[in-house]
Amino acid sequence: MKGHNISIVGDKFMIDGKPLHIISGSLHYFRVPAVYWRDRLHKFKAAGLNTVATYVEWSYHEPEEKQYNFEGDRDLVRFVQTAAEVGLHVLLRVGPYICAERDLGGLPYWLLGKYPNIKLRTTDKDFIAESDIWLKKLFEQVSHLLFGNGGPIILVQVENEYGSYDSDLAYKEKMRDLISAHVGDKALLYTTDGPSLVGAGMIPGVHATIDFGVTSQPTEQFDSLFHLRPAPGPLMNSEFYPGWLTHWGERMARVGTNDIVLTLRNMIVNKIHVNFYVFFGGSNFEFTSGANFDGTYQPDITSYDYDAPLSEAGDPTPKYYAIRETLKQLNFVDEKIEPPQPSPKGRYGAVPVAAKLSIMSPKGRCDLGKRYEDVSGGTLPTFEELRQRSGLVLYETTLNETEGVLVLNKPRDLVFVFVDGKPQGVLSRMHKKYHLRISSTAGSKLSLLVENQGRINYGTLLHDRKGILSEVIYNNKVIGGKWSITGYPLETVQFNSSVSEVTQGPTFYEGTFVLPEGQKPLDTFLDTTGWDKGYVWVNGHNLGRYWPGVGPQVTLYVPGVWLLEAPQPNVLQILELNKPSDSSTMEFIDNPILNRTGNLHAWKFP
Repeated sequence: MKGHNISIVGDKFMIDGKPLHIISGSLHYFRVPAVYWRDRLHKFKAAGLNTVATYVEWSYHEPEEKQYNFEGDRDLVRFVQTAAEVGLHVLLRVGPYICAERDLGGLPYWLLGKYPNIKLRTTDKDFIAESDIWLKKLFEQVSHLLFGNGGPIILVQVENEYGSYDSDLAYKEKMRDLISAHVGDKALLYTTDGPSLVGAGMIPGVHATIDFGVTSQPTEQFDSLFHLRPAPGPLMNSEFYPGWLTHWGERMARVGTNDIVLTLRNMIVNKIHVNFYVFFGGSNFEFTSGANFDGTYQPDITSYDYDAPLSEAGDPTPKYYAIRETLKQLNFVDEKIEPPQPSPKGRYGAVPVAAKLSIMSPKGRCDLGKRYEDVSGGTLPTFEELRQRSGLVLYETTLNETEGVLVLNKPRDLVFVFVDGKPQGVLSRMHKKYHLRISSTAGSKLSLLVENQGRINYGTLLHDRKGILSEVIYNNKVIGGKWSITGYPLETVQFNSSVSEVTQGPTFYEGTFVLPEGQKPLDTFLDTTGWDKGYVWVNGHNLGRYWPGVGPQVTLYVPGVWLLEAPQPNVLQILELNKPSDSSTMEFIDNPILNRTGNLHAWKFP
């Protein structure tokens, strides 16, 4: 169907001449397997929502330069079409910067490698040129899904909370024009910013919205907007927070249900449009979680449960039912749609695992490592210069002195230190630990294994390159000799596990398990209790980072669609960076553990 129209008339959004009160929730297609999209979207509709909002993550679709992927779990078109089939409008948040607690705020890491001097989120010619190329590629996919072209996309967001970053009008207008060239009058453009920063973020000719959490006076949050635009059009809270993000070492963020429904009711009664951020969170699988910086580096946990109305596994919570009841009382719920129930979970028990391959062993280097060119001098290449997205990079050199103090002033982010293959300790950005006394002899090999814990996604420190950004100093002297460099991208973890080679240092453990006969695979949770720090793969799917001693997240969510029915064996692979569990098992349980706060500062390298 063609000829649909969305417009703003006074203080209303008008859809084909009829007013629409937007009740939306955020769901990021990149945080959940595609096979579950319809289930989650149906639960949005059943709660009384009429719209879904999603970011579009540039790095998810172009992880390496010019290597585009819009298939499978990355099939954005199918996601938007599924939303339409369920009966939901779509708010498309195209960025290109999105924040979202994702690595580099959703921008592809390779921008930092290709352009050493690039200035992200500015009129920097390289950033604008690459953004233009990406947006053209994106809208080749989704233009036919804009509302004016018969699709469900009614609003398209320009940039994201730019007022929290800067106020450069030339940049804002450039982003507006790049996106408007593809959208035209087929959908409305909008911005979102915090109430006090809306002036810095708003753009001429673009509808301005704000974001805020629970409050007894939601209308007062718009005072700054009214001051700047006396006729601001429809009022919208485009990020209403029913929960919040969590970093490693913190308590799980929680927001009370009563406060949420009271604020929601107050907003709707006052004709304020709403988008829950987030209504469903999902998971930061593999290396996709980002980080913040507030006095120190703060990496985000793997789970994006967010204390949202739908849990990480997509189950309705008491918060969900309270929101649904409120929207029902306000006549938004289609009572013909039954309220959803939690899905059954698998309790598959403990899986014994055995050490198979140490990544710094000769076989580990051969099977999993990528040898880069040697370098000489005091400056080491970053992950970005090596064109390695994440994982680990090993920098090695020969020492000419005996024991002393090793200094790395800019570790990015966690550095495991070895001398002649023996662990010495860690240097850590998060812990602000930059000095380490080590023992060596003349001719000893110094090995510095660097873990990227996630690039900063918010604030002025966005250009967050990884590796060792400072000179390596030993006994007050810069180590300026020859360095060999081995990368472990860990994009895949294929190796011959029938031949073991185990030494000291990070090691892969492996085990297999078979599901109960005659049962369909169910979602489950992998309990990492007793293990120290690392990553887990199930049937080749990287579940993400674990760090149970620091917490608060202990379990990793395992989608049932990634498991194999009996009698096929499922393969569990664990890369433990530090110290394995004494039990040499990991257990699949039927409930998440996301609130077991550990002790960040007690975490030690053996």
